[in-house]
Amino acid sequence: MTDTDVRVPSEEVVDPPTNWKMVGSGLAFPLFFVIMFCLCYVSAFHSPTPNQAPIVVVGPSSVTAPLIDGIQASSGDKFDIVATANAADALSRIDNRDAIGAIEIGDTVTAHIATGAGASTVSVVSSLAHSVAEQTGQQVTVIDSAPVTARDSSTVGLFYFLIVCTLGGYLTITVLSQVAPRMRLREQYSILAGAAVLTPLIAFGITSIFMHAFGASVGQIVQLLGISMLYTFTVGAVSILLNRLLGQAAIFAVLTVLVFINFPSSGGAIPVSFLPGFWQHIHSFWLGSAAMEPIRSVIYFSGNGAGPHLLVLGIWLVAALGLTGLLASRQSKKAAAH
Repeated sequence: MTDTDVRVPSEEVVDPPTNWKMVGSGLAFPLFFVIMFCLCYVSAFHSPTPNQAPIVVVGPSSVTAPLIDGIQASSGDKFDIVATANAADALSRIDNRDAIGAIEIGDTVTAHIATGAGASTVSVVSSLAHSVAEQTGQQVTVIDSAPVTARDSSTVGLFYFLIVCTLGGYLTITVLSQVAPRMRLREQYSILAGAAVLTPLIAFGITSIFMHAFGASVGQIVQLLGISMLYTFTVGAVSILLNRLLGQAAIFAVLTVLVFINFPSSGGAIPVSFLPGFWQHIHSFWLGSAAMEPIRSVIYFSGNGAGPHLLVLGIWLVAALGLTGLLASRQSKKAAAH
């Protein structure tokens, strides 16, 4: 027997015991995701019906008054109806995003729609116009004051673009918090600024292949990109704040603020006039809607109504930067004291 024939029994490898506490902590994340997704998305999208949707009825008061009374009696609080004798006033309300459509009573019943405001609004305004026409025995003519391209017939192309910009903002900071947890704040903002510029450019370039640039002019595209870059940077700034404030638990807050609440309330998938009251309230001050509505206004409504939403977006950015700076200053003072 040679030395090579001698086998030394190896020690049996024993797997370490499972750390069930760590497993439980890890499984809390998918459980949180499932619960929040169902609560937020299903509650917002389960029954998209008009909820105080603003509509204008145009015509002589002797004609419009009984029609409005009949609509309100049969529809309850679905519509917020305004009467006017001036068709130009009605069209102005649509262009300024103060109404989802108008029904003009004349020789025919004319449904003034705005497809750019969302496919749901077109269906409702047209249906209501046909209902009125049945009562008056007239024909219906449909005029679209904010048409979309044939490649975006569902009118959700801009919403997908917003989603990509959101992901580009918060995933950039999420990755930095993992690979460089001690990165200086200035460096984080510098990288975020680059991501805020590149993400909308890349997203719009790829999206345009399928959407034909939403039929926008060069000026509209520049405005769209400017708003989306500001939004992407704001999303990242909010992520930085939450990461510095909550540490490893920040992922729960980031997803809640930027995904679970942000997308349902944005008015991108379903117009705000078709959301439940709670989500309409959130829409009035959340950062997703503060970008979604100006983007839609720029592309389809000549920028009308964008100002108040951009102000909200600016407030989010200033608040995120200010609170992060305050938090970083306090942390520096504590470190210096120790």
